[in-house]
Amino acid sequence: MEHTRLTVTLQPGHGTLARLAATLNNHHVLDLTYTTAPADTATAVVCVAQSDALRAQHKLRRLVDVIDVTPSPTEAADVPHTRHDATDAPRLSAVRPAL
Repeated sequence: MEHTRLTVTLQPGHGTLARLAATLNNHHVLDLTYTTAPADTATAVVCVAQSDALRAQHKLRRLVDVIDVTPSPTEAADVPHTRHDATDAPRLSAVRPAL
């Protein structure tokens, strides 16, 4: 599977990371890193399946906190992989948020 890395420059604020995660909820995200700097900027690097990259990029650009989104193709060796055995893999469909 081909992947694309999206580098997102953000203006950090209350709920920025939550909005970022909610925006990417329907896409196949392989990796997400979020870092902040003292100069009131944040950077998120999101690795998504290439088939989701264009749509994810457009959705990210619509976020209020986003300054810029830069795509770059990734090599298979650049994509981090986390392995879970079938018995201990988290089942996200079974998890419901507390009300």
